[in-house]
Amino acid sequence: MKQILLRLLVLMVFLASAAFMGCAHVGTSTDQAIGIIATSEAFKSFKGEFENTEYYKKHKPKSLAVLPFQGLEEKSYSIDFESENPAGVVRRGMYNHIASLPFKDLELYNTDKLLKNAGFKDIRQIEAIIAENPKKLKSILGVDAAVTGHVTHFDRIFVGIYSQVAVGVEVNMWDLKTGNLLWRAKHVSRAHAGGISVSPIGLIVATVASVWNLRATEMMSQTDDLFREIISTIDLPESERVTQVSPPRIDMFAAMNTGKPFTIGKKVAFRLIGDPNNSAYVDLGDFKAGIELAPVPGNVKQALQTEVLEAIKKNYKDTGHTLTPELLAAVKEEMASREIYEGTYTVEPGEQSYGMMAKGYLVSPAGTQGTALDVANIVDIDGLPPQPVKGLKAESLDNKIKLSWSLSPEDDLTGYEIWLSSTPLSGYSLVAESEKTEAIIEDLSNFTRIYVQIRAFDKAANAGDFSKYIEAVPLPEPGLYDLPQPGPALSGIVAAKILLVADKNPYTVLSDLTITSGGVLYIEPGVKILFAPDTALKVAGGDFLAYGMGSKPIHFAPQTSTSEPGSWQGVILESAKRSVLRHVTIEGAATGLTIENSAPSIIAATVTRSSQAGLYLKDNAKPNISCSKFEGNEGQGAIVIEGEGLAPIIRNNVFKDNHPFQVQSYTPIEIDLAGNYWGRSDPEADWFLGEVVWKPALAKPTAPCPVR
Repeated sequence: MKQILLRLLVLMVFLASAAFMGCAHVGTSTDQAIGIIATSEAFKSFKGEFENTEYYKKHKPKSLAVLPFQGLEEKSYSIDFESENPAGVVRRGMYNHIASLPFKDLELYNTDKLLKNAGFKDIRQIEAIIAENPKKLKSILGVDAAVTGHVTHFDRIFVGIYSQVAVGVEVNMWDLKTGNLLWRAKHVSRAHAGGISVSPIGLIVATVASVWNLRATEMMSQTDDLFREIISTIDLPESERVTQVSPPRIDMFAAMNTGKPFTIGKKVAFRLIGDPNNSAYVDLGDFKAGIELAPVPGNVKQALQTEVLEAIKKNYKDTGHTLTPELLAAVKEEMASREIYEGTYTVEPGEQSYGMMAKGYLVSPAGTQGTALDVANIVDIDGLPPQPVKGLKAESLDNKIKLSWSLSPEDDLTGYEIWLSSTPLSGYSLVAESEKTEAIIEDLSNFTRIYVQIRAFDKAANAGDFSKYIEAVPLPEPGLYDLPQPGPALSGIVAAKILLVADKNPYTVLSDLTITSGGVLYIEPGVKILFAPDTALKVAGGDFLAYGMGSKPIHFAPQTSTSEPGSWQGVILESAKRSVLRHVTIEGAATGLTIENSAPSIIAATVTRSSQAGLYLKDNAKPNISCSKFEGNEGQGAIVIEGEGLAPIIRNNVFKDNHPFQVQSYTPIEIDLAGNYWGRSDPEADWFLGEVVWKPALAKPTAPCPVR
């Protein structure tokens, strides 16, 4: 009698609240109905448009599949399209109720997998095959009929504590043997929720969904009746009624923390609220069956009950309503009568399955079972990393490398990680990611050997094994290491491309080495060239490209370390087409560097111990010299300038201990040499002879230039 009075009290509170708040959808009944799921009478109150065709009445299918639904444009929906795809929500909701009918249904993820394997990528393509060749689809899916759908409305409106969910859909069931229409329905339904549920179990379920962050579950429960209305129009005779005899009651079942794939070692958790003293388990379709659930420990259940009660109280307070002691007591009693079951599945290496809907079972000691399908929280499992990348190649570019590789075959590929190291077997670090099968890695040092590995990763963030490493070397010009590499003895005419490498150090120039038209002399970092007495390196119409590095400079010096300055003639650029000197040291020559009819780029060079002059600029000399040092040069000093058409750019250099002058200029052209350091913060004017502008001078040597 006390229980009856309590239920009457709850009902009175509910009716009073409904009158106060307007018409309200307040939750599920506390008693599970026994009887017909769908019959020929079930749709008499249906207000939409529907038809059970004459063909359907004579050819009812035994099995069916629910195909992907078509949706409207994203802008047509009042929801977050990324988190709640309307076509997917409606399709899963419809499937949830179709699965309760006396048909053998193909689970959604199996349907999608079969369609994908058959090459179907577009919904319209699938619908076209129904019209043109339905038997082909029947052979692909292995079912008698297929349900298609088109979402026409999908909106939710919130005004204060009032909300409305509207769903519009057109659905058709097709016979896959003939292509004939079996059943169709068209409806726009609305569910209204006015404030807070006052049903104890309704309060508990809604609050638990919020506490457990089951937003999709809450959304699906709001639209559940709408899908039930539409499915109720499928005509089933009395002989095909589906009944249930007092199974255990399931109030809520959900897969937890879905939204992204579960990877190796991750646990997929499931929770079920229902009648106590039963056994519970979960099936994940064909992937895994019989995942056991067990009642949570008492302290965990107590903590959740406390959290739910506090949330209910706060919700009532925030909306300006009063939670009566009687209703609070009813909620506590209802919570105490329910059991919370929980279990997990740990993803193993190599496992992969997408789009699974978990099905929960609650089995009584007598063998009756209640079931619940979680259509809201799709479970994706991906413990299968991509295969190792193959076909990795590198192309040498100036201070960078261009990488390319073969496309990985994975369907769920997201991109590739590129890892570099200075050693082949260890020390790799991630430097870039790419969605393409190529990448350019920049800001590298020319002639510096690096090692590259690549691995693919998928949308579940699984990373595959690394590819086999390859060796790569950035070069100022591609293919340098394919050129002839003479030495160590050098002499004569160079009329083709050659490369000097440090492995053959030291080189010796026995007689003048001259690069003529068509000839190109490349020198890699660390090369040391010694010059026999009275020999020179001349560039007469060819190219001279010396690419030293700070840690590996190129060194030109006399043949013997005891030679007096001036024993060899120096480097002479006469009509050089291209000339680059980076981190080059010229030591002990008569004239360190002579430039005529040339425009070399000289960076971080050192010219020292010249007997006649460090730098000699003649007709049409147009060098660009920076970050260089001219030190200890005798005879006429650091720089001698004469001739016509000169246009030197000389900035940010150090001139020190050069005698008798720093600069001697014999040309009528004013030479601008400002912005250099001359050995002191206050250089003397008589260090400069001729029309030379040397002010403003640098007060001290500048920091080394950032030259690789």
